[in-house]
Amino acid sequence: MNHSADTSYIMPIKFTSNPSSGWKNFIFLISITLFLFPVNIKSQTLTNLEVFYSLSDSLVHQLTTELPANEKKILLTLNLGESYSLFENQFGASFVKYRKEILETPPDDLNIPHINIVLEGAGVEYGEMFKDGWFGSHYIQRYSTIFGNYLQNYSEEGRQLFEITKLDTVKVEDIKNLENDSFPFTKSNVPAEPFLSGFAEPLIAIGTAAAVVALFFIIRSE
Repeated sequence: MNHSADTSYIMPIKFTSNPSSGWKNFIFLISITLFLFPVNIKSQTLTNLEVFYSLSDSLVHQLTTELPANEKKILLTLNLGESYSLFENQFGASFVKYRKEILETPPDDLNIPHINIVLEGAGVEYGEMFKDGWFGSHYIQRYSTIFGNYLQNYSEEGRQLFEITKLDTVKVEDIKNLENDSFPFTKSNVPAEPFLSGFAEPLIAIGTAAAVVALFFIIRSE
């Protein structure tokens, strides 16, 4: 902290005696700081459960695009099992979102499309871990998948399989908040930190930082 205070005090004096050189030094410091300590502005990360909800919404969107354009009402049967029963409300909300009314029983005088969805599985896996810069946070790839099959009485295709996957990147330190202990399918093992990331990179960073400081003083002396 003392070093930062000294730098902020010295630089205005440098501007007075040699403005051009002072600005170059100031810009140099800012550039090196951003290089060593990258600033990232990221949107709020979805929890694993929220990602699964978004995947189920993608499935519903696909199903509604296969419906005849004039069909606004459907019959819906969900086979989710105990593990995925929490998706029931999400599926219903998604069909309403895409302007489909879900009927409990079919009217006798109407031929209403009937959709039967079987959700066989959902899961998350974590891929390769990496760092955002030498002193940045650890990130990891997140693979989220739902799969199963569906049957539509308005289609001649019969039973159709589906598998919907999303790949994104999350902070390793956030994983404990992204998973949900109540739902095991939202959890997975996290790979260990790579050796180079945990040992060699800090040594390289220290050497580079020392070279940067030396270069800065060389520039100041010119």
